[in-house]
Amino acid sequence: MPKPPLHLNSFEALIELVQALRGPEGCPWDLEQNHQTLAPYCLEETYELIEAIETRDDESLKDELGDVLFQVALHAQLARERKAFDIQQVLQNLNEKMVRRHPHVFSDQKVSGSEEVWKNWEKIKKLEKKKVADGFGLPNNLPALQASYKIGVKTQKAGFDWSAPADVLEKVAEELEELKIEIKNQNQEKISEELGDLMFSLAQFSRHMNLEPEQVLRSANRKFETRYFKMLKLAQEKKLDFEKLDLEEKESLWKQIKK
Repeated sequence: MPKPPLHLNSFEALIELVQALRGPEGCPWDLEQNHQTLAPYCLEETYELIEAIETRDDESLKDELGDVLFQVALHAQLARERKAFDIQQVLQNLNEKMVRRHPHVFSDQKVSGSEEVWKNWEKIKKLEKKKVADGFGLPNNLPALQASYKIGVKTQKAGFDWSAPADVLEKVAEELEELKIEIKNQNQEKISEELGDLMFSLAQFSRHMNLEPEQVLRSANRKFETRYFKMLKLAQEKKLDFEKLDLEEKESLWKQIKK
């Protein structure tokens, strides 16, 4: 039976632990996994990490950082077993890339500020690519709202952008009017298209207000969820059957919670 590493506060201990989990006497569940089956867990752990960051819960942050790191170590072990690469090569590749993309830190190059750093970063990334990209180079599984924001950031750096938030707000109003027209026409395909244009424009307005739309919407979701279940609790305290209330009565409860 494998023994746990002696010093559990080291990176080496994590690698030993993962190797033991995938070893002959390891965990049956871990032994069944591959890169594809683990992909959903990577996404889940990342979102849990983001939640810990947004709630400013340091204990959760410490825990979720560990879960993300475990995913990295596990994928590296799977690659090692396939003789593709190992964790040392992952680290070397990462460190070389960080040095290469920070010439203003690791060489004599001077920059005027973070704006120039970003531009240099993009230039270096393009040089690293083996072929010219057909698109913005964003991950296919990136949430659509976050992708809209990142597309705007990239076009802004190329000088293709609105000059002020008020200009974007005008575009939002324009897209809303176009959506209303298609709703009247009852053209489902056009409604979908115009609704997408409206969402994209709202993402750009968020960017111009220095807000990340994905975070803004997550915050709105949490706020709604909190208020909704407080409303249900209030209805229960008043001995009301919430589902049997009419919309006016439900709206009254909602307003009480908002206050």
